[in-house]
Amino acid sequence: MCPRPARPRKRNARRNNTGHLWGHVQVIKPPKLLEIYGQMMMSYAATNHAQYKLESEGSGTRLKFTHQAIGLIAADHREGLTKGFQFWLERIRDLAQRRAKR
Repeated sequence: MCPRPARPRKRNARRNNTGHLWGHVQVIKPPKLLEIYGQMMMSYAATNHAQYKLESEGSGTRLKFTHQAIGLIAADHREGLTKGFQFWLERIRDLAQRRAKR
């Protein structure tokens, strides 16, 4: 986690000078904890809280990810979130494993 001041996350901001406010940093305790809250990927009446927590485990590190949302969330979006989060967690694991082999 970067010790720089927290800024809102924007998606697509570089393409055409527009963006989407993903959320605000609620807690940052480098290098172990990051919490973000806000609409994130939901452009409707919903709010989210995501927690990324790093814990030492043997000679490695475990990432514990927690996501909570409240609002009128369609079932297909809920399923898509599960698949999307699984994709990103696997991607993070693969990148970390490749970096550890260097």
